[in-house]
Amino acid sequence: MLYYIISGILVLGILYGINLMSKVGTARLGNYLSAVCTALAIVVTLYKYELFAKIWLYVFMGAGLVMGLILAKTVKMIEMPQTVAVLNGFGGLASALVSIIAINEGNTANDFATYTAALALVIGLATFLGSMVAAGKLHKILPQKPIVLRAHSLITNFFIVLSVVSVCIIKKTVWSAAIFSSLFGIVFSIRVGGADMPITISLLNSLSGVAGGIAGIAIYDPLLTAAGGIVGASGLILTQIMCKAMNRKLSDILLGKTSVLSSSDTQEETPIEEVKEEI
Repeated sequence: MLYYIISGILVLGILYGINLMSKVGTARLGNYLSAVCTALAIVVTLYKYELFAKIWLYVFMGAGLVMGLILAKTVKMIEMPQTVAVLNGFGGLASALVSIIAINEGNTANDFATYTAALALVIGLATFLGSMVAAGKLHKILPQKPIVLRAHSLITNFFIVLSVVSVCIIKKTVWSAAIFSSLFGIVFSIRVGGADMPITISLLNSLSGVAGGIAGIAIYDPLLTAAGGIVGASGLILTQIMCKAMNRKLSDILLGKTSVLSSSDTQEETPIEEVKEEI
């Protein structure tokens, strides 16, 4: 009972921190509050599952802390969109790893939990690969222009269908689900142009939260479920705000309509540097 009470308080703290971040004067306080509540949520989780004695856990947490501090000190503000994309991607990957472990080690008690974990796996890996492509485009590692394959929409839908089928028979095709969802994430993101990529990153941010929330359902962890739901909802709200601010329709971006230029269209795409400065 104490675990649920503490979890509820921490979740409310995160929500209140997000509310404070919506105003310039209290944004820094809100960021600190949400960060502290999230850190305490990690400590509570370690206590609940009796993980304090796992030495390797501290090694990896320390490595993550060092990497985070380095990023905080070295990343320029103009590079923040691709940094957010990378962080979104690792969030999706974490949810996918939780799902894989839950499925392979039999930690899911029934079919509902198994299929839920499979769904988290698919969404998490699609988010991870899609976010890595988005970050690569924004950082000019990959071409910023839309990359359109022949029958691109058909290929995208094909990978979606294969991912869904793999989820339905997940007990035999866990790796198939991982492969097809990863391919979907790549094919989805390469079609989006650099000017529309910030909106895509916001959407992937939402999906990383959705994957975390579903993974929490699969392993019966209410704190993870609530935190994932918060990230998913706030990311979707941000996506809607950015679509409105950039005069875009989310459906058009998902289908590649605003990003893909026809061969006869000589209009150039908005430089990504200008978009970052506007954001």
